[in-house]
Amino acid sequence: MTAEEVKAALAVNVGDSFFVPSSGKLETRVRSLKPVKEASIVKHFPGKLTVKLQEFEEVATELGADGKVQAVLANGLVLPSKQGALPDKPILTGWKTGDANFQALCQTLSQLPDHLLTDLSEIKPDPSKSYPDRIKLYTRSRFEVVTTVGKLSEKIIFLSDIVENREPGRIVLLEADTYFPYSAQNADQDGADSANP
Repeated sequence: MTAEEVKAALAVNVGDSFFVPSSGKLETRVRSLKPVKEASIVKHFPGKLTVKLQEFEEVATELGADGKVQAVLANGLVLPSKQGALPDKPILTGWKTGDANFQALCQTLSQLPDHLLTDLSEIKPDPSKSYPDRIKLYTRSRFEVVTTVGKLSEKIIFLSDIVENREPGRIVLLEADTYFPYSAQNADQDGADSANP
């Protein structure tokens, strides 16, 4: 956010009363800005305000309808990305506006350490009757991963281990975890083709 946006939310001007509104009231005003996670305002007599803000962190990116990169924050808010900035975050595709699983995914991503997210390139919804919060992830190391938003935080540790020690393939991280390399799939398909000329 810009300083101008914060000043507009504070709605105080030179010459206003020092005591009214209170610091708590000013903090409430600033917290109403959607990118703001925490706000602290300290008054210094006779007329100075110190404003400290913590914004929700950027956890992913998304392509807007105009094709421009947008930043996705931990609270699910989507904002225009800074000019020329291409963060090393997963791209979220196929999500509908207001999807509760989108919000939950953003919150989950914010709680994961960066080193577990660096290989993720894309995350999209892939719901089923059994798993309405099922998602499909694609990694930069050429793995396709099926899991759920609810299981992502506990299962991503296994994903790192598989990616580091196995050849690319399909990984399912649900109740039971499975791994199937693409090379085995191609071998099965080649065998079927030769059996049915």
